[in-house]
Amino acid sequence: MGQFGKVGEKFPAGRLGQRTRQGGFSLWTLLVIVVFVVGVAIPAIRSIPSLVEYFSVKRAATYAKQRAVNKREVVEYFDKQAIIDRIAAVKGEDLLVREDDNGAIQSVGFSYRTEVPVYGPLSLLITYSGTQH
Repeated sequence: MGQFGKVGEKFPAGRLGQRTRQGGFSLWTLLVIVVFVVGVAIPAIRSIPSLVEYFSVKRAATYAKQRAVNKREVVEYFDKQAIIDRIAAVKGEDLLVREDDNGAIQSVGFSYRTEVPVYGPLSLLITYSGTQH
């Protein structure tokens, strides 16, 4: 006997005429996956520059808080760093600077919104905020 039963028999007994179901993606499944990936990927890719700017704002606020001794210096240090990092979303005067009773800087905060165009009239409105203690 061979692999398939009797010698010369091409198909195993009982399997003739039965339809086997093959695995894999149908065309509709593939289409749904492509639409989903494109629907998630395009907004994610388009929002990368605003995310990079957010981290630059965070870094500039931390830098200003560490170097400054009063509100005026926080604004000056932040604006200098904003020029270097090309920050356009926030200005030094927009920062929320908290001082203690002695005038020492407790925290530097910021909050802003940015609009990210996705496709045609569709856009994302992202709100960024942070506080550097």
